[in-house]
Amino acid sequence: MTPQGQVGAPEQSWFKKNWMWLAGAGCAIPLMCCGATMVLGLVMDDGKTSPVRIGALPAARVDCGTPGPDGVDCDVKRTEGTAALEACWDLEITCNNGGVMSGHACGELGDGEGSTVTNMPVADFSNQDGCDAPRSGAVKNLSVTQR
Repeated sequence: MTPQGQVGAPEQSWFKKNWMWLAGAGCAIPLMCCGATMVLGLVMDDGKTSPVRIGALPAARVDCGTPGPDGVDCDVKRTEGTAALEACWDLEITCNNGGVMSGHACGELGDGEGSTVTNMPVADFSNQDGCDAPRSGAVKNLSVTQR
């Protein structure tokens, strides 16, 4: 009789030998990436992302009414901040005949004041002779400065 080779278990595949390492790495790598991103986000957060800003610079909007015999009343409203401010603007009034009248005005708000009305007298508008009747108006070149 010839000796026969010992029949052993068949050799295992690479996956069967290393599945535990592969599964561990498959979970650990994404967790490390997420953790690194979170740490980087916390390090880069400067704490100034809050929408409420204390001591914000003042801001305002100006809404002007319909022109009348005494001129145009413009409402200056605070939109941000609490410090005293001065708002200056140009008002361009387009007329039915295509002419344009323009005037300049400024209004002031004290500390904490919410709004004020500023009158733009008729005499302050340019090109009055070139306008038959006002059709529309637009506030332009608004600038707001802290006082």
